[in-house]
Amino acid sequence: MACQLCTADLFREKLGRCKRCFWINVALLLLSGGGWFLLFQSSPRQVATIALLMTFIGSFVLLLLHIIAFIYYRLTADKQSLK
Repeated sequence: MACQLCTADLFREKLGRCKRCFWINVALLLLSGGGWFLLFQSSPRQVATIALLMTFIGSFVLLLLHIIAFIYYRLTADKQSLK
Protein backbone atom coordinates (compact mmCIF):
# COMPACT_ATOMS: atom_id res chain seq x y z
CA MET A 1 0.00 0.00 0.00
CA ALA A 2 0.96 3.63 -0.25
CA CYS A 3 1.38 4.50 3.42
CA GLN A 4 3.27 2.83 6.25
CA LEU A 5 0.10 2.19 8.25
CA CYS A 6 -1.49 0.13 5.48
CA THR A 7 1.25 -2.49 5.65
CA ALA A 8 -0.13 -3.68 8.98
CA ASP A 9 -2.94 -6.21 8.97
CA LEU A 10 -4.83 -4.76 11.92
CA PHE A 11 -8.05 -2.97 11.09
CA ARG A 12 -7.65 -0.55 14.00
CA GLU A 13 -4.33 0.72 12.69
CA LYS A 14 -5.87 1.77 9.37
CA LEU A 15 -9.12 3.24 10.62
CA GLY A 16 -9.08 7.01 10.35
CA ARG A 17 -5.40 7.19 9.40
CA CYS A 18 -5.09 6.09 5.79
CA LYS A 19 -6.30 8.62 3.24
CA ARG A 20 -6.21 6.07 0.44
CA CYS A 21 -8.54 3.70 2.31
CA PHE A 22 -10.81 6.63 3.12
CA TRP A 23 -11.15 7.71 -0.53
CA ILE A 24 -11.71 4.15 -1.71
CA ASN A 25 -14.53 3.91 0.82
CA VAL A 26 -16.02 7.21 -0.38
CA ALA A 27 -15.97 5.94 -3.97
CA LEU A 28 -17.63 2.67 -2.91
CA LEU A 29 -20.29 4.62 -1.01
CA LEU A 30 -21.06 6.88 -3.97
CA LEU A 31 -21.09 4.08 -6.53
CA SER A 32 -23.27 1.75 -4.50
CA GLY A 33 -25.66 4.53 -3.48
CA GLY A 34 -25.89 5.89 -7.00
CA GLY A 35 -26.35 2.42 -8.47
CA TRP A 36 -29.10 1.56 -6.06
CA PHE A 37 -30.86 4.90 -6.59
CA LEU A 38 -30.65 4.82 -10.40
CA LEU A 39 -31.27 1.15 -11.05
CA PHE A 40 -33.43 -0.13 -8.24
CA GLN A 41 -35.57 2.64 -6.77
CA SER A 42 -38.55 0.40 -6.23
CA SER A 43 -38.95 -1.84 -3.24
CA PRO A 44 -35.95 -4.12 -2.61
CA ARG A 45 -37.18 -7.57 -3.65
CA GLN A 46 -34.40 -8.74 -5.96
CA VAL A 47 -31.06 -10.11 -4.79
CA ALA A 48 -29.11 -7.43 -6.69
CA THR A 49 -31.15 -4.67 -5.09
CA ILE A 50 -30.61 -6.02 -1.60
CA ALA A 51 -26.88 -6.53 -2.27
CA LEU A 52 -26.46 -2.92 -3.44
CA LEU A 53 -28.41 -1.67 -0.45
CA MET A 54 -26.30 -3.74 1.97
CA THR A 55 -23.11 -2.48 0.28
CA PHE A 56 -24.31 1.08 0.66
CA ILE A 57 -25.15 0.63 4.35
CA GLY A 58 -21.87 -1.17 5.07
CA SER A 59 -19.73 1.44 3.33
CA PHE A 60 -21.65 4.22 5.10
CA VAL A 61 -20.96 2.66 8.51
CA LEU A 62 -17.29 2.18 7.62
CA LEU A 63 -17.00 5.79 6.44
CA LEU A 64 -18.64 6.97 9.64
CA LEU A 65 -16.11 4.96 11.68
CA HIS A 66 -13.26 6.50 9.63
CA ILE A 67 -14.54 10.01 10.33
CA ILE A 68 -15.03 9.35 14.05
CA ALA A 69 -11.53 7.86 14.37
CA PHE A 70 -10.01 10.76 12.41
CA ILE A 71 -11.69 13.32 14.69
CA TYR A 72 -10.56 11.38 17.75
CA TYR A 73 -6.94 11.38 16.54
CA ARG A 74 -7.13 15.12 15.83
CA LEU A 75 -8.56 15.92 19.25
CA THR A 76 -6.05 13.78 21.12
CA ALA A 77 -3.21 15.24 19.01
CA ASP A 78 -1.85 11.83 18.10
CA LYS A 79 0.63 13.15 15.51
CA GLN A 80 2.23 9.75 14.90
CA SER A 81 -1.01 8.24 13.59
CA LEU A 82 -1.84 11.10 11.21
CA LYS A 83 1.33 11.06 9.11
